[in-house]
Amino acid sequence: MNKNSRILLLLALSLSWLLACSPAKKSGSTAAKSNKSSASKLSDQQRMLFDRIFYDANKEKMLNNFPEAANLFRKCLQIDPSSAASMYELANLLYVKGDYVNAELYCRSALTLQPQNEWYQSLYADALTRNKKFAEAIKMREKMCSQFPDRLDLKYDLATAYWYASRFDEAIDTYNEIEKISGINRELIERKKLIFIQQNKLDKAIIEVKKLIDSDPSQVMYYGMLAELYAANKMNEKAMEMYQMILKIEPDNAMVHLMLSDYYGHQKQTEKAFDEMKLAFSNAGLELEVKIKQLLPYYSNAEYNDTIKSQAFELLDILEKIHPKEAMAYSIYGDFLYRDKKFAEAKDKYKKAVELDKDKQSIWIQLLFVESQVNDYKSMLSDSKEAMELFPNEPTTFFFNGVANLQLGDNKAAIKSLEKGVDLVVDNKTFEGQFYANLGDAYYRDKQMGKSDSAYEKALEINPKDTYVLNNYSYYLSLRNVDLDKAETMSRKANELEPENGNSQDTYAWILYAQKKYVDAKLWIEKAIVNGGDKNPVILEHYGDILFKLNEKNKALEYWIKAKEAGKGSDFLEKKINEKTLFE
Repeated sequence: MNKNSRILLLLALSLSWLLACSPAKKSGSTAAKSNKSSASKLSDQQRMLFDRIFYDANKEKMLNNFPEAANLFRKCLQIDPSSAASMYELANLLYVKGDYVNAELYCRSALTLQPQNEWYQSLYADALTRNKKFAEAIKMREKMCSQFPDRLDLKYDLATAYWYASRFDEAIDTYNEIEKISGINRELIERKKLIFIQQNKLDKAIIEVKKLIDSDPSQVMYYGMLAELYAANKMNEKAMEMYQMILKIEPDNAMVHLMLSDYYGHQKQTEKAFDEMKLAFSNAGLELEVKIKQLLPYYSNAEYNDTIKSQAFELLDILEKIHPKEAMAYSIYGDFLYRDKKFAEAKDKYKKAVELDKDKQSIWIQLLFVESQVNDYKSMLSDSKEAMELFPNEPTTFFFNGVANLQLGDNKAAIKSLEKGVDLVVDNKTFEGQFYANLGDAYYRDKQMGKSDSAYEKALEINPKDTYVLNNYSYYLSLRNVDLDKAETMSRKANELEPENGNSQDTYAWILYAQKKYVDAKLWIEKAIVNGGDKNPVILEHYGDILFKLNEKNKALEYWIKAKEAGKGSDFLEKKINEKTLFE
């Protein structure tokens, strides 16, 4: 059996599909032609109440409000315990819910009242099958076939029931009986093929597929079925014959190149497999969705294998060339580039994708993400504005617009977008916390200190370990020279969470400076210098200020000059250098 393992997977899936696709359970209006009791007499008042509740139950069912519908059908049975239609409808709802045991019980009760009802019998047989009572299910299917001898759909159901019960010969006989009536068709052959594979009767499975080919020799799909059957059982020469036959009939058939790629892949002939894949991708007739599906394994494996990565980008180049007006061709190219940390190139691909198709929200969001990675805030601002208009209920677009405005110095515009966006967030506390973290920054820069503190507090309620908020909130408190003990506690926690973060170490040093703990402040600012602060003008200037307080004035001047050389410091930096003294 192991040599058929690839196809046995298909077998399992097919069996599940067969059961799932059993005849649809009909509504009470069809399945039960009458709601009248067969065993009890109802008063006119009871009959009116029953009819109203039964009507309401069916209405709720049509609205997909199944729990309420079930409750109403139960009320119907309280009024008329012998209502077969109510039993059936309740059984149907229980079956859909997955409660097959009770579905069987209610359907059995309905059948005791109306034993010839087709829909009751069908649902009962389905429930028996779900409950693995295969013998009883077969009896019901056989009864239905006797009751309706001309119904091929019922014969299909009977054959499936035999199959589930592992009564394979009877299943094959039933399918053959159907074939005599309806003629050869793919569905029949596919079912028989799978049964023969399950029985390890490969020769008979091959005969069945050959019957399909004989019925229509021009149908290349049938040759493909036989080729896959051969390939799965290591009958490589015969499989290749079928592939060549397909190419003879349809030289431009792209699917056969995918089949050959899979075939060579299983033969460990990787170069030939990739050559066939390229031929398939180069065929404009092969749907883009099919090609993208073929790229998915490359996406998951390219990160760890340079050869696969190279092949993936070669296929992506072909995809873009063959489908130059398809947004998804550029989008998936962007995904590969983004995963490879080629953010600038990924941004260009996503930008092209949204130009071709503005309605794909996910691509817009990915574009904004990658723009944030490359700090392209001007593009992020313009793109987020357009995305906000296209998707006015999507919080992500407002978030990026707020961040872009914040980075570009328009604090009021940032606040407007962030306030709007945070109200759109639903069931995503992490994202909500990110909104409040940026609102804290925006309010502070707009000199709305109370709102800034409140936003930071909300962010920390959501995530008490958010080092970004702990650092910024504590730093801004130190600049205002308020709540320094609270600032020190938060900054210390940020440093415990990220012990080698130069910005957090600078913040803690500056809080100690504000508390006039200059010796301790020097220890921490030197840690910040080691962890990247030697090129940061703010940290270098802070170091100079601390040194000045410790009466190391010449060294302080040295670091103020370094700060000026590194970039923009405080408004007092130039004056400190010129007058060689500290200004605060």
